[in-house]
Amino acid sequence: MEKLFRTHTCGNLTQDDIAKEVVISGWVKDIRINKFGIFIDLRDMYGTTQVIIKPDNIHYQEVKNIKVESVLKVIGIVVLRKNKDAKNANDMIEIVATKIEILSRAINLPFTIKNDNTLASEELRLQYRYLDLRRPIMNDNIKFKHRVINCLRTFLNENNFLEIDTPCLTKSTPEGARDFLVPARIQKKYFYALPQSPQIYKQLLMISGIDKYYQIAKCFRDEDFRADRQPEFQQLDLELAFTTSKEIKQIVEKMIINLFKTLKIGDVPKVFPIITYHQAMDCYGSDKPDLRCTCKLINIDIKASEDTFVYKGFIVNDKINETTIKKLVEISNQHGGKTLIIYDLIKKKVIYNVSKTKVNELILIEKMSQIKYNNNNFLIFVYEQQMVANKVMGAIRNFYINDLSKQANHKDFMNNIEKFEFLWIVDWPMFEWEENKWQACHHPFTSPKNPEQILTINNKNLGILIADAYDLVLNGFEIAGGSIRINDYQLQEAIFKLLGLSTTEIDNKFDFFLSAFNYGVPPHGGIAFGLDRLLMILIKSQSIRDTIAFPKNNRGICLLTNSPSKISTEQLAILGLNLKK
Repeated sequence: MEKLFRTHTCGNLTQDDIAKEVVISGWVKDIRINKFGIFIDLRDMYGTTQVIIKPDNIHYQEVKNIKVESVLKVIGIVVLRKNKDAKNANDMIEIVATKIEILSRAINLPFTIKNDNTLASEELRLQYRYLDLRRPIMNDNIKFKHRVINCLRTFLNENNFLEIDTPCLTKSTPEGARDFLVPARIQKKYFYALPQSPQIYKQLLMISGIDKYYQIAKCFRDEDFRADRQPEFQQLDLELAFTTSKEIKQIVEKMIINLFKTLKIGDVPKVFPIITYHQAMDCYGSDKPDLRCTCKLINIDIKASEDTFVYKGFIVNDKINETTIKKLVEISNQHGGKTLIIYDLIKKKVIYNVSKTKVNELILIEKMSQIKYNNNNFLIFVYEQQMVANKVMGAIRNFYINDLSKQANHKDFMNNIEKFEFLWIVDWPMFEWEENKWQACHHPFTSPKNPEQILTINNKNLGILIADAYDLVLNGFEIAGGSIRINDYQLQEAIFKLLGLSTTEIDNKFDFFLSAFNYGVPPHGGIAFGLDRLLMILIKSQSIRDTIAFPKNNRGICLLTNSPSKISTEQLAILGLNLKK
């Protein structure tokens, strides 16, 4: 006869089951012993049920010595429980055990997991991730992620998108980050690359005649670590043929609204606001501004002594002390700033100045008197080149959002910290100057808004080109980015050349891709969501690691499996590698 482990889960028993004999199995969440017997809270993924083992039970002594997180099978009778604090139907009942079977014994735990208030460090929790995932908050995160992905899939399926998987072993192509490489055993000294995104494949699917594609894709990027980054992550990838950027934004908005409504996450507008990249940088000093903060940067109308320099500031209501000033100077230095001036709007005088440029305080006082500052006390501003001024003041704005917004005297600083503020950023620069060369701001497959400019543009003036690209921002995080793609052979080849790729490099890296352009390419475009980052915001976490079952730490190490790890000489030889050479 086949063994029966449960007739019910630990979360679905109710008063309707009273007097029934049931079988449940689960982990010992808590154990209490008194003169009336042993009281065990037995937990599985669906809930917790109290089990009583009375002193006359034949398993009493055996169960008395078990530790929490041991796994039990319980056979018993459901009885009514007088619980005044019952929060659900399951709390109104308990099971009087007739038979107990110990399925697996646990040793002492490295940290407490019966509730969310663990004092364990993240390093320890990642080392014992399978225990950490038993904590209610982490278990709920995993369930919520499933519900989100299921809701997105349902919406896309109902809107005629096809889910198609793309390869994880592919060709190394420049897409903005370093590749993870996999040696090919059969072809010695050759390598696959793990995909940074399915970008080229989804464009090839459009060329293949697929009208609407999506995929919950695994992506791999060797980037510097942040709280919202992981070397491997999940991406919701979309691509559509015969589309426009407006249509893509409309579909995305409907998908997000449907997600929030179905899962009752919160309120979102029917249409998301749109601003240009340059407006975002000028008003907020960031290409992913947090609109929960209603304060904007201000351009101070003082004539600069140098043509490319501007006065740019941010008004705050804060007690400016030495600690705050030190932090603000540090932020300015980190973003290339050489000036920082703090002006007291109440006392009408400069209280701090680390500027090599002398400020004419008479002109300053005159200009400051024109600024409407309500109850705010100080104007923090810089005198820098436009780009540096935006970055420095944007970083200072973010400092106040992240570090000071929850303080009592800053409640008026944030519109609503619990609100979800979506924003489209459009009209991105096509190229940006980094590491002494022009690089694609998004990726080299993005179409310019005015393709005809490419054929006549001066290589030194690529910064004026505007891309038909769009990012979706939520509460200060970029959660999605996309663009209309190039569908013309000559234009795509010209973009590669503007990025400094030689004819040989183009052939080696993109010959297969450009070859497809000879056989009819529909106008197409798409967008990709960082699913884990979106989930991080929805669950109000500070780390993307809370949304991933088995993440790496902030050094890219999996503490559970202790990877990456060294490979033996024999394994290297099989792969045709010799690291000593």
